[in-house]
Amino acid sequence: MGCMSDLRLAFFGDIVGSPGRRAVAHAVARLKVERAVGLFIANAENSRNGSGLSQDNYRELLRSGLHAMTLGDHCFKDRQIIPVLEHPDEPIARPANLAEAAPGKGFTLIRPSIASCPPIAIVTVLGRIFMPIPTDNPFIAVDREIANIASLAPDALVIVEIHGETTSEKQAMAYYALERHSTGPGPRIIAVLGSHTHVQTSDARIIDHRLAALTDLGMCGPHRSVIGRDVQATLNAMVHQNPSPLDVASDDNRACGAIITIDVEGRRASEIEAMVIRVPE
Repeated sequence: MGCMSDLRLAFFGDIVGSPGRRAVAHAVARLKVERAVGLFIANAENSRNGSGLSQDNYRELLRSGLHAMTLGDHCFKDRQIIPVLEHPDEPIARPANLAEAAPGKGFTLIRPSIASCPPIAIVTVLGRIFMPIPTDNPFIAVDREIANIASLAPDALVIVEIHGETTSEKQAMAYYALERHSTGPGPRIIAVLGSHTHVQTSDARIIDHRLAALTDLGMCGPHRSVIGRDVQATLNAMVHQNPSPLDVASDDNRACGAIITIDVEGRRASEIEAMVIRVPE
């Protein structure tokens, strides 16, 4: 893993249906051995047949080795997940810029078992450009959650996920975090990662030697598909405007995301790389 003060973590993009859940389980097992990854996080909002997250899906993903999960615009598609979201000890967060009265919490806090490593907080927000759900300002929501995290874990290192349609909004969030929350005392943002489009971008980078950024993590699930959905059904709907059930596809299963190395002593991200792990047929 490098320096004794390093922590390596993996953040997976949107998990799509049962193929995505299998892909994550396969990738976690490999990354533990091959890359000494010690912490695993994923966006799980499409885990239930492509939309939402059930309690059974949630427990399955925890058993597969995930330490924390986030949700996006489909966070309440399966309302049975709400008691899990509202439980203070469950490592799952819904978007922080929903209404204040919305079920669940805007960040989750995990404590790595590595000696001297501070808590890792995960905040997720929805973008506002071209997104169907009315939300509060995601930038101000991040400020608010940083203040909330400070009251519980003032030394926390923070990962922000922005679940949105546009590259511009996600890149803007990275620079906003860099300017306001990546130095000084208190919780420090060390990564800003985009999700939602299911298509991994090629811009993994460390900004100013301290903040890891990737515009979109991609998806975990079948890549012979249209963002995870059956190709022929999607073409039938798009080409012929013939409504068809957009079932989750099954072929070319992969887990996509990013591996980030955190310099714990320096309280910064030192490396980031996009990952794509294929699942054997």
